[in-house]
Amino acid sequence: MKPFPLEKVLDVRRHARQERRHALAAAMADEQQLIELKKQRELQKQQLLDELAGLSQEESLNIEAAARRRYFVGQVEIQIMVIEQQIEQARQIVEQARSALITADQDVKALEKLLEQHVAEQAYSENRRNEIVLTEQWQSANWNW
Repeated sequence: MKPFPLEKVLDVRRHARQERRHALAAAMADEQQLIELKKQRELQKQQLLDELAGLSQEESLNIEAAARRRYFVGQVEIQIMVIEQQIEQARQIVEQARSALITADQDVKALEKLLEQHVAEQAYSENRRNEIVLTEQWQSANWNW
């Protein structure tokens, strides 16, 4: 049986597909970390707002403490906006990685289809040769001289 002539190309494409899978998984993990970080910052912001509300409920308002809380709320809001931009960039990277994986998968599937055709052709050729050999053996055994 003849070896598949594109076996090395198929191996390279399979390896590329595997790398694309890893890249997609890493991009998705990065996106998820950013989402978790955003949730933490939003929780932190809510805690600061609750503290600020608690300070305003007291009889003697500590203006310095309230000003610090407002300042920190503003800082956390800036962090949240930066994280949202990073999440958007991460989503774009995930989509690019997903697209690259789809392309790599299509490349592998095309070569695997060629491999299946090659195997089928080789099996057909082998069966045909076996039929010819058996036919010749039968004819030689049953030939009346």
